[in-house]
Amino acid sequence: MIKLYGKVTDFNSDPMEGAIVEIKNKRFETVCRTISDTEGRYRLNVDEGSYIAMYVCKDYATRNLEYWAWNVLAYQDLEINPRIDGLEVYAINAWIPQGAMPSVQIYFRPVSLRRAKDLSQRLGVEFPASKDELKSLKVIDIAPKLTKEDVDVTVNNEPVGVLEINRVREAIGEDQSMYAYVIQTSLPKQQTDLDYSRISIVLRDKETGEKGEGCLFLKEPSYV
Repeated sequence: MIKLYGKVTDFNSDPMEGAIVEIKNKRFETVCRTISDTEGRYRLNVDEGSYIAMYVCKDYATRNLEYWAWNVLAYQDLEINPRIDGLEVYAINAWIPQGAMPSVQIYFRPVSLRRAKDLSQRLGVEFPASKDELKSLKVIDIAPKLTKEDVDVTVNNEPVGVLEINRVREAIGEDQSMYAYVIQTSLPKQQTDLDYSRISIVLRDKETGEKGEGCLFLKEPSYV
């Protein structure tokens, strides 16, 4: 068995007791679940292997949205310390483009709790709005408007520079989309002996004051 452990806090480093911590398999089913203790600490024992995500949240859709860790590589004991607030950093993916400037391309779809509540109010419906209540919208605009200065990225705990940031539209169904981002960052200067990198993203929404964090475990490609 592999131990996944850590401490759940807010962005003031205050512990969050009673946060839900779940591990998801490739079918997005919960295979392991626990609750953080009075100090915000949690521990999960999982079978060795890789998991599509870790989900962490407390007071979902009232005060906070989720923290997500993606492509969790549970091949040795692993510490993950989630921070939670009103922004969610969803669907993180990353790659190193072949034959281009040495850099990392990172894709993610951010969601703002306050913006989602404001959208429901503008539509005159209760929050959270249902799919039927949102179906008239071509674009569900609940993402923060980010600049380079609003995004911090670390690779294996080393800060890297955000070189470019692009707001794009992601289809979420037939003739409907949401906003997402593709950012380009520099490579870390320090190399590790690991065959994967931990990419962490922290966002700040200047207009709402919300923050959010998520991470991705990116396995190094193997070429024959």
